[in-house]
Amino acid sequence: MASIAEEMANTPIFRTVSVLELRNSAHLWAERRVPPGTVLWKQGTAVGELALVASGMLVASVDGTEVGRILPAEIIGEVGAFIDGSVRSATLTTAQPTVLFTLRAEKLSELRRQYRSVYEALLEQALQALIKRIRTTNLQIAQSALGDKPAPARTEPSALLRLWKSLRPGGPRDACPALEPLLCQQPTLRRAAPEVIEELARAFTQESVEEGHILCMEGEPGASAWIVASGQIDVLRNVRGQKAELLTSLPVGSLFGINTLIERGHRTASCVASSAGWLWRIDIDAHQKLRGEARLCWRENLLAALSFQIRSANSALLRTVPVQRTVSRVQRNREEDEDHRFQNLLKASGFLESLPTDEHNLEKLTVVYDEDSDRNRKRKV
Repeated sequence: MASIAEEMANTPIFRTVSVLELRNSAHLWAERRVPPGTVLWKQGTAVGELALVASGMLVASVDGTEVGRILPAEIIGEVGAFIDGSVRSATLTTAQPTVLFTLRAEKLSELRRQYRSVYEALLEQALQALIKRIRTTNLQIAQSALGDKPAPARTEPSALLRLWKSLRPGGPRDACPALEPLLCQQPTLRRAAPEVIEELARAFTQESVEEGHILCMEGEPGASAWIVASGQIDVLRNVRGQKAELLTSLPVGSLFGINTLIERGHRTASCVASSAGWLWRIDIDAHQKLRGEARLCWRENLLAALSFQIRSANSALLRTVPVQRTVSRVQRNREEDEDHRFQNLLKASGFLESLPTDEHNLEKLTVVYDEDSDRNRKRKV
């Protein structure tokens, strides 16, 4: 088993883990050598393990469509292994002779208890991997929605200003709701100890917003995330020239903006308060300063959130494929098909911005906030 530990020690994922701890935990792992053309895991099957790719390459496909390739030093199956009741979101097939180090899902709890630094390294890599997949999916959405043209650069929120030109200003009238109950509603924090919830709550700062307040603009650098405590937040993307499309509306309890906590980057959408309310904000510094059980629980929760987002977005993207029709109906239904495809792109984009995203609200994506508003509303009647 020492050879597995040595190989893992040479992997960037475990650069912060001592060789001694890798050796001590090596008995939990198994080495697997797989010939090319082998289906390692099938989409829709229960998750039983995660794996670290030591060498070779695998192809990931969803419903027969290739969605990515996995190279050495990447983890596969990490999300499902961390989250109970998960099923495989893709089929993985080896494209080359491949060597894997596999870890059964039931061994993660032992890893968490006895070899925490190894567990934390795996968790952090899982988060990074999901962020990478979300970034790739977001790019796919943007390219599909905008064609070959880059998204327009905006120096002022012209589209959003047109949207909110008739606002009634004013902040929330009521006191800010407590954060602890909202944290307890998050996917993996429901069973967290009270002291963990209290420590997490101390990392957040309350923030009041007026109706029409712009929290963040698409393209701006981001370094914070929010939980909606009261009111509602609209998420919009700048597409089709200078037009702002509604992606989704976030109700109380929604966690959004978390991508930039894991990896510094630019906002992929604009967030605007559609009503006066309260938010709880966590900045990247507070996120990084979390320690111990609170740090682990919070990152496990982010993993669950990002997992939900990418799976839901991929599902929506698969529904953007145009419907096949007879020749006599092609011309008559071309515009209808394009609208259906575009709305699914927006729906996928909305899933990438928040957790939870209410499926019922996403079904209502109908409005373009610009001069074409009336046309779009009538088309949906």
